[in-house]
Amino acid sequence: MRERFCRICGGWHQLDKWPHNCMPVKNLAQSDLPAPHFVSDSIDIQSMHDGQHYTSKAKLRSAYRAAGVVEIGNEKPQPIETPKTDRKAIRNELRRVHAEYSA
Repeated sequence: MRERFCRICGGWHQLDKWPHNCMPVKNLAQSDLPAPHFVSDSIDIQSMHDGQHYTSKAKLRSAYRAAGVVEIGNEKPQPIETPKTDRKAIRNELRRVHAEYSA
């Protein structure tokens, strides 16, 4: 006689005579498949950036990264623009602060 602890009522039940009111409620969103949420890498798409056809999401995204493009939904990707550092302004500000506080 094998028994198991019931999470529903907190008691012990025999495995072959499990009470109906202690049966767990099945989640309707959950599948009976062993791997219900599987995301495939295969895709057949033409890149909006370079116009080439790709069959792998990873290869498409690596081409985007190599070109410096950010993938945003289904909009046309734009290159990443980093602002240029104004070194001359920084140098002038450091000289001004140094002159102000060293005197």
